[in-house]
Amino acid sequence: MPRPPLDIGTYGKITRTQLDETTWQAETRYRDHDGTTRKVRARGTTGAKAEAALKKKLVDRNHQAGGDTLTLDSTIGDLCALWLQDVDASGRAQATKDYYRRIVDRTILPGLNEVRLREATTGRIDRFLRAIPKPSTARDARVALKQAFALAARYDAPPSNPVTDAYRPPASRKKPKALTLDDIQTLRLRTLQWQNEQHAGPKRAYDLAEFIDVMIGTGARIGEVLALRWEDIDFENRTVTIAGTITAQGDRQPHTKTDAGHRTVTVPAFTVDALERQKARGIPYDLVFPTRNGTPRWPANVRTNWRKIRGDNYEWVTPHTLRRTVATLIEREADADTAAKQLGHTSADITRRHYIERAHQAPDSSAILERLAPIRPGENAQ
Repeated sequence: MPRPPLDIGTYGKITRTQLDETTWQAETRYRDHDGTTRKVRARGTTGAKAEAALKKKLVDRNHQAGGDTLTLDSTIGDLCALWLQDVDASGRAQATKDYYRRIVDRTILPGLNEVRLREATTGRIDRFLRAIPKPSTARDARVALKQAFALAARYDAPPSNPVTDAYRPPASRKKPKALTLDDIQTLRLRTLQWQNEQHAGPKRAYDLAEFIDVMIGTGARIGEVLALRWEDIDFENRTVTIAGTITAQGDRQPHTKTDAGHRTVTVPAFTVDALERQKARGIPYDLVFPTRNGTPRWPANVRTNWRKIRGDNYEWVTPHTLRRTVATLIEREADADTAAKQLGHTSADITRRHYIERAHQAPDSSAILERLAPIRPGENAQ
């Protein structure tokens, strides 16, 4: 019976031969990606070095031929590293790339790093996801793992995605909450008070009141407002063009989160006033809200200042709450499609689901309920 062929991209037994006092040769049979089995050789000063050189040669040969970089013996750590390379090479926003890397580093690798792909069963992934305490973290991990294993399926390692039928963490029941008009005024006053409390040294976040009025007047994300340049402001026509964002690392990204995010919005008078006050400060930089030395301001620093300003009774309010407030007000006065375009969403469904505060409107049953009214003097019971 003939010897069974090697699998493509694999090799057979390695033999060592001493050619002279200082030279050894290692040799094996390797099945190339065209299906042909060929002998591959490498030399070294010892048998072990010759074999090590041969193995490196085989790895390089596999990669150069476009060979598989994942097998069933690869680990989930290997898979995640390859998947993150794929994410980095994609056209996704830098914030999205950073988000996936944090999920991998903080959640997936601590629990699954050394698990081999052949061991990554639906049951094992299911148990891993259920053991994550926070549902939101479990949801993030599931999203990342599902995408990573979709990549693995392209290498037939494993041939199907074990995450598809694994535990699905419950969706968040947290409803969007918007600020009232009184809330807005209270928080404006607290911002001014906080800015004016400092009497010595460089003034802290001296333009945060203006920053907040631009956020409220545009509905833009915190990173989008921080990325505004003076060339994006048209004072005559009262418009602001959202054309970039600041990443978590403090870099200005010359595009928004999505294509729909690149937009020009007409702003209210109070936002124009805030921008004119900022302009009057004579800031000698392209950015509207830079640091003192002209570099992009980090979103995390703005959030830190905001936590100091808002007070205990507004602990639930984040800069993103301002965005939800804009969406809610526009939807009530106009419609969800208008709100979505203001916020730069690709779909009004996103705006409705995550940004607009609403109570369910019950049908008008008041005429029916009138039968339960109390009997007035002179009336007979029916």
